[in-house]
Amino acid sequence: MITFESEYKNFNQRLFSLKNLLFLVNLIVISSVIIIFNLSIFYIIIIELFLLTIFVFIIINRSKSNIDIISFKENNIILNGETFNTKWEKIINIKETQIEIQSIGSKQGLRGAIFYLILKNKKDNYIINSFETYSDEGIMQIFNEFKKFKDEKIIIDERLVLLRIQEKIEKCQ
Repeated sequence: MITFESEYKNFNQRLFSLKNLLFLVNLIVISSVIIIFNLSIFYIIIIELFLLTIFVFIIINRSKSNIDIISFKENNIILNGETFNTKWEKIINIKETQIEIQSIGSKQGLRGAIFYLILKNKKDNYIINSFETYSDEGIMQIFNEFKKFKDEKIIIDERLVLLRIQEKIEKCQ
């Protein structure tokens, strides 16, 4: 059995992250634009409450789940995580699961790029490293182990992302 562990972040740490703070700043900017339209106070309050409700829903939905530990055992992947602060464990068959390696670019260039994995199963999708809790080496190792256990070849697009991760590791340590 091969196990990968990440840095643990509880719900409060996930909720009050920098990503969510930037989302709040965008909400404030949008709110200030609404005031320019010279609407009555009643409409402004309704629109602001509507935007705040959407903001809270999106932030909580985005922050509620995290995967801490990933284990590969025989033909299964064992995911240990938590939703809000309730721990759970999910066992998925590797043969019924697809993996995608993705990246989010940054204005800082390669140094600020964030790499994450998406596990797609018939029933659910799981995002690994959505809160930057795994290292870049860890993401690469998880991806390679998945491909090895499933006995799949790495396609060109995936290889390009892996090369970007390797380049980030070498240049940005």
